[in-house]
Amino acid sequence: MILTTLLNGKVTQIKVSNVNFDKTCDVLIFGAGSAGVYLTDSASDLGANVILCEIGDNLGGMSVCGNVTPYYNGLKGGAFETDDAIINSDTIFASNTDHWEQRQIRFTERLDKQNVEILYKHSPTGLIFDKNRLVGARVFDGTTEIYIRAKITVDATSDGHLLRMTSVKKCYGRKSNGSFVPFTVRVQFYKNDKLYFSNADSGIMNHYLAEDFSNSTIKAHAKASEFLTRGDFINLALRTGIREGLTFEGEDQLKYEDILLNNHPQKTLFWAYSDLDRHGCERATEEELFQTFWMLSNLSTVTMTIPVPLGSVVPKGIKGLIAAGRCLSCDTYTQSAVRMNRDMYRMGECIGVASALAVKNNVDFLDIDYDQYLKIVKDRGCFDGHLKTGFYFDDLYWAYLRKMKSLSLSPDPKYADYLPNDHVIRPITFDVDSNFDLLKTDTPGVAFWSFYIAKNKKSVADRLYDALINEIEPLPRYNYAIALGILGDKRALDTLREIVINRDCFFYKDNRRTNQFRSAIAVCLLGRLGDENDLTLLSEILSDTEYDKDMYHTLSVDYLYHPEPDRNIVYFALITHTCMAIYKIYKRLGLQLKPLNMLFKGFFTKEKIDKIITPSDTVTPAYEELNTFIKYLLTITGD
Repeated sequence: MILTTLLNGKVTQIKVSNVNFDKTCDVLIFGAGSAGVYLTDSASDLGANVILCEIGDNLGGMSVCGNVTPYYNGLKGGAFETDDAIINSDTIFASNTDHWEQRQIRFTERLDKQNVEILYKHSPTGLIFDKNRLVGARVFDGTTEIYIRAKITVDATSDGHLLRMTSVKKCYGRKSNGSFVPFTVRVQFYKNDKLYFSNADSGIMNHYLAEDFSNSTIKAHAKASEFLTRGDFINLALRTGIREGLTFEGEDQLKYEDILLNNHPQKTLFWAYSDLDRHGCERATEEELFQTFWMLSNLSTVTMTIPVPLGSVVPKGIKGLIAAGRCLSCDTYTQSAVRMNRDMYRMGECIGVASALAVKNNVDFLDIDYDQYLKIVKDRGCFDGHLKTGFYFDDLYWAYLRKMKSLSLSPDPKYADYLPNDHVIRPITFDVDSNFDLLKTDTPGVAFWSFYIAKNKKSVADRLYDALINEIEPLPRYNYAIALGILGDKRALDTLREIVINRDCFFYKDNRRTNQFRSAIAVCLLGRLGDENDLTLLSEILSDTEYDKDMYHTLSVDYLYHPEPDRNIVYFALITHTCMAIYKIYKRLGLQLKPLNMLFKGFFTKEKIDKIITPSDTVTPAYEELNTFIKYLLTITGD
């Protein structure tokens, strides 16, 4: 047998002859968070003998210690709805939302009924392998190390604490620039006997480096303390929530392009539901397909049902080890989506069912009777929720803002124009004919994407070009050109250049937030389609006089675009997209990059950075995000 562990951050293998296991079980679970609790419950419910290990001293993870109880996204369905019904009938706590103590009580009651052995304050320190099969784990309780044997071991630690002790290929950070935007501090405060919440992001950091983690979370807590003035009481989360972190190579992979292009796996573990919740404002370095959907088509907050492959929770080449929670075999785009509270409950319940079936039938996780699995999870209601597969505009936050406004908590009454009376979920159909007239409006995003994924792109492009040359009104004409540009048609170039020449701070309004500037979209498309002549036009945006234009001084803070005054967001968007557009043209034409590197070094002076970032807020995530972009830009051009 082999004991694998981490020594100085490196995977180390040690041969061991005989291991005396102190405990034995069918399913050994590490991590008693959202996924871990319901995984333990369902596996036990189906007859598996389960041991649950938790590094802390309570059940629930971020559901309890992270103040995420009001941030309750994902699909309904499954065991957690029974708990919700009990919580909602409880009148002891705040009247408008459940409190973390309520949820912890329900988790405890649920697992007590299953007679599960729970080991609090127990951390994994090593894994025992027989060839490529994981057969047990070494666990430390602060004083003593014990060995636990299991047929299936589950890493439900949220950031792969067991996986990091294996040889499986791992990925850290965003593919575009290697950065993380991983943590949020949740804030709660009371007003008028009701409980409210907000976020304070820690911004870009490497949370695997202790100093970086400490500095960033301290800044986030300092930012959160400003909410002391909002209500009568404040509570800062005991834990900071992971949004991005470790991913790994699995037997299957969940890819964002498969989600966007409706390519479904042969075997689906369960269906998640979210938008591609990509935090931060730097979109210039994103991958082309994601950029086309999120930025060029302006569909950043479109929600979608997400089929999570059964094999995406199984590390490649390893038997007996399963991952559960937001640490998946996936890219960072989908990792930011498959992490919602209710989805984590449902994922845990589904993995518990699959694990129990594997143990009962003495087969590997991927070899379970899939039809039997589907029947059980569908009967339990945890497989696919209540929505049909597809894409949606989910206006929950707009409804929430209306409630905030009614309590005098909304900072700006103009939001009322954008807020529906109730939570509305509107299905989207990406059809060319039915969406074509959207190009006459300031919400053309669905049309843009409909054209991009159309099978008959040439006829669509010809139709757009005919509309373009016969249109005199700026709004539809510019929309026709952008749609053509998204299709890669160079007949759009003259009008795209006109948009850039006449650049302004107009932004589209498809979404409930993070809408995109039309000028930045045109700049991005010039980067994809333009030629050497466009370098002069784009270079004008990097001139010393550019910031004097009115467009950089007229956009007020607005939740429909950007709610925080921590940067000049118009200048930030135009500058970052301009730099990347110039770089793409240089690369496409085979030009030497050294002069471009010198241009960027000369442009990003401290004076320029202070214009992009509000000087009083240089400790905010915005400052770190800009400096990460500059570092990336200089790296790809030669440094």
